[in-house]
Amino acid sequence: MGFTRRELIQFLDGLVELASEENRARAVLVKEKFLSDFEKTYGYEKEVITEVSKLPPHYIAAMPDSVQEEIKQKVIAALTEHGECTPENVDRAMSSKIYDLEDLIDIREYVERMEAEQRKKAEQKRRGGR
Repeated sequence: MGFTRRELIQFLDGLVELASEENRARAVLVKEKFLSDFEKTYGYEKEVITEVSKLPPHYIAAMPDSVQEEIKQKVIAALTEHGECTPENVDRAMSSKIYDLEDLIDIREYVERMEAEQRKKAEQKRRGGR
């Protein structure tokens, strides 16, 4: 039996929840490193993204500063609620792709903004090419 990326993350999140409070931050870091290494080694991300999500792989760092700040505030609030708000966790979240945050915050509005921007740019290219 294989896991989808989402199922693997849910499984690892369950393991993190089993860690004691003082070890939880370390457990989160170990989980993130495992996922990163796994994806680099096996190409899991490329194989599963099309299966799990149709969201574009946009990095948060490529978004406008105002949007990044808005996302950062939501990430901080969500991490604080889970007791995992550390500078490292916030930095990791902000340097990730937007769909990597879908279990932490509601990303639909940001994806919709990006898709609208992409459509606008594509339309401008079509008009400019005529």
